[in-house]
Amino acid sequence: MSRKMYSAQEIKEFIEEFRANGGRPAGRFEGATLLLLDSGPEADGSPHVSPLNFYAERGRYFVFAANDGADEDPHWMEQLRANPNATIEVDGQVLRVTATELHGAERSSVYARQARRYPQFEVLQEATSRVIPVVELVPAGNS
Repeated sequence: MSRKMYSAQEIKEFIEEFRANGGRPAGRFEGATLLLLDSGPEADGSPHVSPLNFYAERGRYFVFAANDGADEDPHWMEQLRANPNATIEVDGQVLRVTATELHGAERSSVYARQARRYPQFEVLQEATSRVIPVVELVPAGNS
């Protein structure tokens, strides 16, 4: 059963505010580590843009397919599995990235670091029967 924390209108407004604020969260999200992921076009050709919490390390960005603790992966995860080339907006920059899904000990280590920073990630993992995917986003030229 899918649960949505935010309506499509709230997400649209957040994206507009994020971009108007130079790529930084504002309002109740000010200070949060959020980026925008454009994981590819929808069936109608429009971009699929998702605001996501991230963890950055050594020029790489890690995002978490928590999907609010639902038992299915979010749409953007399916899109990245089909085509790992995407775009992110972070700290006022637009970057082309390549996505790699992490597995095993590497996935567990990154997820644990994120859960220490944001304990709600432990709650989200406990809420679902699946292992929440962790995706490494590497900007073009950062191999």
